[in-house]
Amino acid sequence: MKLNIIGVIGGILAFVSLALPWWALSISSSIMGMGFSMDFSVYPYQATVSGLGMSEAADLGIWYGYVALALVLTAGVICIIASVKINKAKLVAIGGVLALLAIIIFAVGLQLELSSSPPAEDLPAVGLFGGGSMDYEGTTVNYSAYLSFGFWIALVAAILMFVASMKKPAEAAAYPPPPPPPTAY
Repeated sequence: MKLNIIGVIGGILAFVSLALPWWALSISSSIMGMGFSMDFSVYPYQATVSGLGMSEAADLGIWYGYVALALVLTAGVICIIASVKINKAKLVAIGGVLALLAIIIFAVGLQLELSSSPPAEDLPAVGLFGGGSMDYEGTTVNYSAYLSFGFWIALVAAILMFVASMKKPAEAAAYPPPPPPPTAY
């Protein structure tokens, strides 16, 4: 059995990416000398809001998140099985394609969602990436939005799966030939 360690690492990273947020929005401000901040994180399967002494998780029912979740899980399983059991480069490449599709679908779906819901009056539109300051009712509010760790780890997993699919299995080391028999004088 020949183990494709790069493929195994790619499959494990695909699973790790699901434990981390894929997109985040951070908001901070200072009102009367007291600062506050809120963080909104989106995972493929839920969203969380934390700040102001609270932390809550909610199931948003976002179709693109569930599709990304299913694709990343499938990619991780395929890649690990293909790298450990059957060493099939084409299956490892399929895992890479699925992981890449997951991050594309998540990013496009989230951007469509963010651009389809208009922001409240006097608030700037938020996209996948962005940040800045705004004056809201006499208070300066800073915000930043970005694709977070889980998204980038899923991308690294997809890249590793593609690299693993191109890696040729190592040949077993050949034993050196036996020494020649001694010659008689």
